Amino acid sequence: MKGNEKFLFKNENLDFDFSDFWRFQYSNIYSLHGEIAEFIVARALGVTEAQNSAYWTLWDITYRDVKIEVKSTAYYHLWNDEAKISKQRTFGITKANGAYDSGVCGNNEFCRQNDIYVFCLNTGETKETSYPLNLDNWEFYIVPTSFINEHCQDNKTISLRRIKSFGFEAEKYDQIKSEIDSIIDSGAIK
Repeated sequence: MKGNEKFLFKNENLDFDFSDFWRFQYSNIYSLHGEIAEFIVARALGVTEAQNSAYWTLWDITYRDVKIEVKSTAYYHLWNDEAKISKQRTFGITKANGAYDSGVCGNNEFCRQNDIYVFCLNTGETKETSYPLNLDNWEFYIVPTSFINEHCQDNKTISLRRIKSFGFEAEKYDQIKSEIDSIIDSGAIK
């Protein structure tokens, strides 16, 4: 979509288009952290087309034949009128059943279907400091799924504190690609 596609009625163009719909429904970027995080990681890797637009994919991005799952969280949320900021952040790492898709599990088993997790944190604590399009507001923790499997077994979530306790450090936008390339090249993908 380019944004200028018109809505039609009785085979006639109406005076509003897809970009009007987007502004109406999806222009509140503070409620789109997950989608923005996926876009940021994809762009850092040179991926320009969404690979999970069906919403039922088992991972978000394929890069160098490696399956990457992007998870995100933020300190600031629009719904938090009282501006109480909790530093406890968690990310979902639930195992999935890949039987309906070309997943990696066999015999209807549940497993983590991806090779790498990218845990994305928007660090701003106010609306102004958490502006999602400012990539300086983001930290990225890149963890091989094999590590998650070994240390988290059947856990459904992992906290940011635990990720840090394992020694994973925050990366910035310009470090995402090199860190993922390093993990792939090291043979940590099992």
